[in-house]
Amino acid sequence: MSEAAVICVDIGSTWTKGAIFRRDEDRFSLVKRASVTTSTDHLPDAFYAVLEQLSTIHGEDGQAPLYFSSSAKGGLRVAVVGLVPEMSLHIARLAAFSAGARVVASFPYRLGRASIAEIESSQPDILLLCGGTDGGNERYVTENAQVIAASNFGGTIVYAGNNLATDAVADALANRKLVVCENLMPEYGKLNTEPVRNAIRTVFLDSIVTGKGLSEIVARFGVSPVPTPLAVFNLVQAMGEHLEDWQNFALIDLGGATTDFYSFSEAWFPESDAIIKGIIEPKVKRTVEGDLGMRISAESTFISGGDYLRTALGDEGVLSLQDYVHRLLQNPAHLPTDSKEIEFDRQLAGACIHHALLRHAGTVEEVFTTKGPVLVQAGKDLRRIDKIVGTGGYLAACVRNQQSVSIGDQMPEAAEKVPLVPQSFSYFADRDYLLPFIGCLAKDFPKQAALTAVDYLVQSGDQVQIPSPTLCKGGHFL
Repeated sequence: MSEAAVICVDIGSTWTKGAIFRRDEDRFSLVKRASVTTSTDHLPDAFYAVLEQLSTIHGEDGQAPLYFSSSAKGGLRVAVVGLVPEMSLHIARLAAFSAGARVVASFPYRLGRASIAEIESSQPDILLLCGGTDGGNERYVTENAQVIAASNFGGTIVYAGNNLATDAVADALANRKLVVCENLMPEYGKLNTEPVRNAIRTVFLDSIVTGKGLSEIVARFGVSPVPTPLAVFNLVQAMGEHLEDWQNFALIDLGGATTDFYSFSEAWFPESDAIIKGIIEPKVKRTVEGDLGMRISAESTFISGGDYLRTALGDEGVLSLQDYVHRLLQNPAHLPTDSKEIEFDRQLAGACIHHALLRHAGTVEEVFTTKGPVLVQAGKDLRRIDKIVGTGGYLAACVRNQQSVSIGDQMPEAAEKVPLVPQSFSYFADRDYLLPFIGCLAKDFPKQAALTAVDYLVQSGDQVQIPSPTLCKGGHFL
């Protein structure tokens, strides 16, 4: 194989996929790809099978660099314990998401018995403990550390709170696996997420890789994996930083178990006349919705998206959809067999994307003060997003089969809090489902990976419009 080639493998919960890319001067081009069913009992089996399909030998005299990612066996699971919901807890969730984690539970203020029971039952790989600015509140993080120490939680604890409480936290957790890093919010409203992201990645490599069955691959090939969502996050960041026309875009990764939403854009614009409640969110943001998915999470999608689905299908249609969802639970690998099931999948996808978008987007509301009405923004303003990328098995298949994709075409009616969603954008599809592979390359080759990603995106027919409620202030529309 040419020295200019690279091998990328992504180990998913259902499928393990691989691709060979040729490295050209400023980008990569696809040479060959392969996929096999993931062997959850022993993840390396599927990994080796993909390499064999790619007809390459990569050992001590390997002929091409290898990059791989994994989201198998639940991916990277994190529970978050913070202080104030809109501040330290919110920042901690964003940091965990940006490290490629799935947040399985989050708790503000003081941990009680019910909270500890939920942490123990959800079995996170990492518990992220934070709260208090440096020199600020020490009581909550210290008491929470003592409660955690008395629990049955057996994973790694990452502490990223008030530096004055570090010794007390370390003493309380002396018999636990503890990693201490810099405070997530050393000053009020100031974000410091990179140390936490690095700590989570280190824990993933040092301990979680062994638990997920990936250490054999690491030992044989001498390369470490990244969580698949982190690979995609790195790619989103690379595209925004290196491509002039991609300064305001979002990416939706719609899977069988989760729906991930990424955005690259400024979170707040001074000309909006809105004041910020809480923090100004980062330019690159990821959220993941564990209750929104096409197969494994179909039942929770049906529940969470009930209003959306009822509006789209009517009461009788929802009853038929419920029967379909029950069949999906029995056989998550099921593919639609007729036009009715195709429509059910389309509406499930619409519900997933609709709710993932609303949860990712910020809101604005009019608040009356002694000086008159003011606009208050919480979260991220997505109204300047002008491109959305769709990836994941279903969205890729939609474009290949020339099926329409429903994206958030039902917005909430006029309400006190108005969602700051994209108003007009072009839709691009990852038709060949290559972005997870290209994401593996984004850290070492950011510009080349960004150019490659755009090369393989396909713009879908018509521009999709999202009807967005508008809030009026003093006669001027936002």
